[in-house]
Amino acid sequence: MQNTESNLETSATVIRLLLVDVHAISRKSSRILLDSLPGLNVVGETSDYQEALKLAFDLQPDIVLMSMRVQGSTGPETARQILNLAPQSRIIFLSLFDEAEYIKSAIAAGAHGYVLKQEPAAEMLKAISRVMAGETYLSPGLKLKQ
Repeated sequence: MQNTESNLETSATVIRLLLVDVHAISRKSSRILLDSLPGLNVVGETSDYQEALKLAFDLQPDIVLMSMRVQGSTGPETARQILNLAPQSRIIFLSLFDEAEYIKSAIAAGAHGYVLKQEPAAEMLKAISRVMAGETYLSPGLKLKQ
């Protein structure tokens, strides 16, 4: 995790993050990790579709870390709507699902990254760093099953 942390630390600006995940434990765990690192600031969190849209519009986060499941909608539909309201935001999905249909739907919705929740935390940090640098990031653990 050292290399990714140092990349985030050398960033001139603080990366503002919004967490959208139906699982409270996942959100809180991610928040604790992310808020502990220099250069990252979790500005909001929710499990709800409507609240995710409101927070994205009001907060204009740099990155939205979200799950494939959101109360009241799907992750990809929520991502599409967020990008309409906050077009400069970048979406990274944090997901349990490595099936191609999920990955393709996330990318089609405008996602900039897709990280498996089974990966070490360093992968999420690497994804944030790469996506902020303008790249698309796919978790190395993806099998891209057909």
